[in-house]
Amino acid sequence: MKKLTLLILSIVSLVACNSPAKKKDANVEIDGTAMGMENATVKLVTYEGMKEKALDSTQMKEGHFKLYEKVDKPQLVFLRVAGIPSDLPLIIEPNANIKVDINKEHMRRSSVISQGLNKKFYDYLDQIKLFRDKQEKLAKLYQAAQNKGTEAQKTDIINRYYAIDDDRHAYEYKFIEENKDNLVGGLVFESVAFDKAEPNYNKLLKLYDSFPKEVKELPNVKNAYQRVKGLAAISIGSKAPDFSAPTPEGKTLSLKDAMGKVTVIDFWASWCRPCRAENPYVKKIYEKYHDKGLNIISVSLDKPGHKEDWLKAIKDDGLTWYQVSNLKYWQDPIARQLYHVESIPQTFILDKNGVIRAKNLRRDRLEAKIKELLEEK
Repeated sequence: MKKLTLLILSIVSLVACNSPAKKKDANVEIDGTAMGMENATVKLVTYEGMKEKALDSTQMKEGHFKLYEKVDKPQLVFLRVAGIPSDLPLIIEPNANIKVDINKEHMRRSSVISQGLNKKFYDYLDQIKLFRDKQEKLAKLYQAAQNKGTEAQKTDIINRYYAIDDDRHAYEYKFIEENKDNLVGGLVFESVAFDKAEPNYNKLLKLYDSFPKEVKELPNVKNAYQRVKGLAAISIGSKAPDFSAPTPEGKTLSLKDAMGKVTVIDFWASWCRPCRAENPYVKKIYEKYHDKGLNIISVSLDKPGHKEDWLKAIKDDGLTWYQVSNLKYWQDPIARQLYHVESIPQTFILDKNGVIRAKNLRRDRLEAKIKELLEEK
């Protein structure tokens, strides 16, 4: 299921409309307006696993439509209008009456008025939009600072950006706790579980344990739980899994043998432009702190048969620290199975005991963490 925070980003008001007669035994009504549209097909669908299941459908008349459905428990469905990109997520439940004002440019910009679980769902999405809007403004400030700003200014913007992630996660944890007995709490749990801005996986596990059986058994919640369970094993405060892989010379090197007082595991690849852009900064940090106890082991996700590309990137970027690669691209067992890497660059910062103390820090934030750990007694 797609990440919920990307499904819709706005909610405004709507006017009621007239439409065909209600279906027999229906206990859900979706009342829609799409002014200026004629005869477009409107569908309501859901998913059973990966398979789409059609529910009600109708044709617009004079820019109005109504859809009906019968349900015995809350269900996530999607409203679709022919000719308009994407679809609109809705939570229907017995006796629900949902009003929708269709945006003809994009379904996810449509407006929704409702009560019950669907209102909770859209209140959540509204709040998430506020967090996203703040981050978008900071991203624009950072882009401008790339040309004219100082490193201190850029670092300040980055810190503010990540602080919003922390605030958003705090809101989401509270929301899940307050809605752990219903479908919306389960959907938000799933959303947070797949968030690229890493949440507190151990906290998510505790929240999952508090779910009632009917929420735990929702397919999307079960799937999210398995992901959270795996990522909790490499969360901050956990012991980093050991691994071994071939070096450029064809020897085998383990994480255990590469450990320093502070160790950075750096997932990258020669074909990854953001990784290559970070390498000069990592090199500078390594040269400054290596003699004080910093070691780095880079795990490359280069493609099979592309060893020369990997070796050339190491040479061109002047990477003098430990390098290993299985040359298996995204199927690399270290990245995929042990560290659940889904994007690169990605870093894990370990203390002298091999405990993960931070993740995915860049530039000044990475250097500050390394310095802090090196100064620990």
